Amino acid sequence: MSTACPFCKIAQGDASASIVYENSNVLAFMDLHPIRVGHTLIICREHWVDLYDVPEETLKELIVVVKRVAIAVKKAVGADGIQIIQNNGRSAGQVVMHIHFHVIPMFSESRKTGSFGRVMEKRETLDEMAHKIKENL
Repeated sequence: MSTACPFCKIAQGDASASIVYENSNVLAFMDLHPIRVGHTLIICREHWVDLYDVPEETLKELIVVVKRVAIAVKKAVGADGIQIIQNNGRSAGQVVMHIHFHVIPMFSESRKTGSFGRVMEKRETLDEMAHKIKENL
C-alpha cells in the first residue's frame, strides 16, 4: 500500500467512499467526479500501478468484478450500454497511479452530445447510487 495513494487510503478505510462491492482483493466504489450518473471505479486493494504490474491471478479476479459491476450499473441506471476504460500511464490519461477500471453508463443521447463534464458529486447522491447498484449485483 502507498500512503500517498488516494485509492490505497480508500482500500485501507482511511478515506471514505460510496462502496458498491468489496471482497478481500477488489473494491468497487462511486467516482467522486463522475462522467455520468452511475460512474463506478473498480480497484485492486493491493497497490499496483498499472495493468503491467498486476499478477495474472489478481487480474482475473479484478475483471470478473468489472463484469459484474458493469451489469449492475447498466440495470441500475437503465443504460443502453457500458463503457469500460482502463488507462496505463500518464500519457494514456491515467491520473491516479493505482490500477483501476472505469465503468461508465452510456445512453443513446449521451453519445450524440458527448457530455463528458466532470463535477464533484455530493456524497449523499453517490451513496444512493451505490445502494441502487448493489441491489442489482
